Amino acid sequence: MGQRVYGHGAGAVVSVLVMWTAFASVFSLMLGYSRVPYAAALDGNYFRTFARVHPVHQFPYVSLLALAGVAALFCFLRLADLIAALVVIRILLQFLVQSVGVIVLRVRRPDMARPFRMWLYPVPALVAAGSFVFILVSRNGFQREIRYAAVILVVGIVVYCARAWRRKEWPFGDSGLALGR
Repeated sequence: MGQRVYGHGAGAVVSVLVMWTAFASVFSLMLGYSRVPYAAALDGNYFRTFARVHPVHQFPYVSLLALAGVAALFCFLRLADLIAALVVIRILLQFLVQSVGVIVLRVRRPDMARPFRMWLYPVPALVAAGSFVFILVSRNGFQREIRYAAVILVVGIVVYCARAWRRKEWPFGDSGLALGR
């Protein structure tokens, strides 16, 4: 529409600006998100190879290359399917679990020091959890993405349990992290 009003040159300029903005967004996200596996590896909570930094420029190059590889693989998927799957997986494995986790932590560890307070607790957490469930079930074909999230959750639990068993951490050993204390 804008090309009809302002001409072919303006349309080309706007197209280049949109592509530049998309590239800059992906570039900044990859640079930022590459620090997550890097930091986890430094703490001993992820594969050690991700803790490597470039010898000259001091950035986590293994983590960055791994994220770039995953992003390149995602380019072969349909954009609508990819966005739907990522939204559902993020809602289920991050937002919904956090909403429930706040309530579980408060119930299991009422004596734990908290640096902040949630107004009208537990209403905001329950409203958030209900809203996330509504968003999930109101979509057509949401069951497929929920299966993806379930597979990721199960694989994550298995990997965590294998690591915890090997390190003799909770729930297989006494590391002081048990929620009942």
